[in-house]
Amino acid sequence: TSPNAWLLSPLQHQEHPTLTTHIHTSLTLLSQDPHSLLVFSGGFTDHRVRISEAASYLALCEDAGFWSINSGSGSGSGEEGEEGEEGKGGKGLKERILIEEKAMDSLQNLVFGLLGFWRRVGVWPEKVMVVSMGFKGGRFLGCHIPALKFPLSRVEFIGINPEYMDPSSPEYDEERTKSVLEGEKSRGYDAWKADMYGTGDVLRGKRISRDYFKTRGVWFESEEERERSGVRSEVRDFGDGVEEVLVGGRQPWED
Repeated sequence: TSPNAWLLSPLQHQEHPTLTTHIHTSLTLLSQDPHSLLVFSGGFTDHRVRISEAASYLALCEDAGFWSINSGSGSGSGEEGEEGEEGKGGKGLKERILIEEKAMDSLQNLVFGLLGFWRRVGVWPEKVMVVSMGFKGGRFLGCHIPALKFPLSRVEFIGINPEYMDPSSPEYDEERTKSVLEGEKSRGYDAWKADMYGTGDVLRGKRISRDYFKTRGVWFESEEERERSGVRSEVRDFGDGVEEVLVGGRQPWED
């Protein structure tokens, strides 16, 4: 897709091909397992447009005809699967794609993804696969998964970095790669390691700065739903806003 079709931050300059690869990879994985669900997660984080990150990912899939990927197509090439409506892909896939539009950071991507799965199926997932930037693997596996207490043995992280981070690529940019890795360590991994639930001023401040349309930071529709889920959390008033946060105790997905 054209870079003009993407609204990216300066730090994400020319990363649209990588994001497209993430989406394509996720669809391929979905097509290979008929018992899986795919969650596109991401809230309304850009004031220039009233569309969530998650909805934009699905829109890209639809615009690309799901790259002719259909349920049971195996390799994801579309050659073995049946064609969907109007000769496009997506057959048997779209109904297994969930759109999660509240997440304002990477921990919330996981939290709301788990909740979306539970609401759809009624049980917690046996396995979680995360498709993201490769350089974010440390924060997901070293910070977020331990904070959630989701068994690490049931998590697979699929990291795909931009071409400019690949030394074998003609687009390799050593200086930019170094800057990205240093930034992820200081503002990503180290920040989350020091504040695993993201309730401190720095990480919570980032969520507030992204929440242009004042998405309510509460996970459940009611106290009854929270109790039914078994999730150990509480709604906390921080003075400048209300958010739901994890608390200690055994989480239902640990079993």
